[in-house]
Amino acid sequence: MIKAIILDFGSVIYKTDWEKLDAYFKKLNGFSIRVAESKDEELIKIYRDSDVGKQEYIKFFYHIEPNIKDIGKVVRDYKKGYGKFKKVNKKLLRIIDFLKKKYLIFGFTDIKKEHYEANRECGIYKGFEEVFASFKFGLLKCDEGAFQMLEKELKKYKLIPEECLFVDDWLPNIENAKKAGFKAIQYEDFPEVRKLKKELEKILKIKINES
Repeated sequence: MIKAIILDFGSVIYKTDWEKLDAYFKKLNGFSIRVAESKDEELIKIYRDSDVGKQEYIKFFYHIEPNIKDIGKVVRDYKKGYGKFKKVNKKLLRIIDFLKKKYLIFGFTDIKKEHYEANRECGIYKGFEEVFASFKFGLLKCDEGAFQMLEKELKKYKLIPEECLFVDDWLPNIENAKKAGFKAIQYEDFPEVRKLKKELEKILKIKINES
């Protein structure tokens, strides 16, 4: 029997508008922070390593602009922009509000510390029992051992993998969850929820009321 539902955040609960974030940040600080088009391997490595806590994210900013005078301001501006420029999946949040009446709701996300803090500060994590994060685990969700670490964390809630349903947009994460004994659903229709709702109702054997 399912007792808990665990959700990813990026492309599930929200999508970040990276172009708007970059424009906002550049206007305030004079340099771009876009990684998507970069061919700088060291920059990409710093960015990825910060997702698993191997690098401090301030190194990312200093790598782009070595002459930063006030790194505190740079980080604050970035976190504010990251929290601000999001499209939140309101339809899914209504479903989560309904599910909270019957199930424990958790988050499990690949995320760097600064993004995690920005989300917490703007209330994205409100209503979740706990949000487990890659920068704390030292592993991404697709990495071997990630869901075993999650299993250990869930023991304090007296939960086992077979009692948990995981929702994520990326197939390798879904496959990794299933290998560890979790039930899992791939969600690909952001921000639509019709298909996901049907899958949830089928697995949970309930009728979901979004109102």
